[in-house]
Amino acid sequence: MNRMTLLVLVPLFLVTMGNYCGPDIIDDAGFQFWCGDQLCAWTLEEGAVRKVTTWHEHDYAVELVGAPVILSQRATESSPRCVRIEIIADAEESAMLSIAIDVDGNGLNDWSARIFGEGFQSMAWELRGNSAPAVGSIFTLMKEGEGRAVVAQLRASSECEGDG
Repeated sequence: MNRMTLLVLVPLFLVTMGNYCGPDIIDDAGFQFWCGDQLCAWTLEEGAVRKVTTWHEHDYAVELVGAPVILSQRATESSPRCVRIEIIADAEESAMLSIAIDVDGNGLNDWSARIFGEGFQSMAWELRGNSAPAVGSIFTLMKEGEGRAVVAQLRASSECEGDG
């Protein structure tokens, strides 16, 4: 195999190996971008956060320190059909960590779910129709208890499993 063929096949392999989800509708799903001691793409509304590593020393996550802690971000994209929300977190039940979405930006949460599971657990939900977030929807991570809560990923993508 010559070098030119390899240059074409590697990107093609990477594209086809990606997951089934479409474009992200929020920025910095992996909490990788920090502006000093704060996340660049997320708004810290209350409390404190700190940059920590996950299972790999060069992969960062956000620890929600103390209580209460509220992080939020507005959706930058939308989907008329479905939004898949995936989270990877290491959260003690006593942290009372949850995710909420204000779909229409009116200040009231239209959907929420509790997040807990020690040792980086993965959870996912699919929201369809009127409950699917759109541009301007507000995603909020809330920690209400004193337990440990570290979030390695909060991804919202504009396509769901089975969509075609």
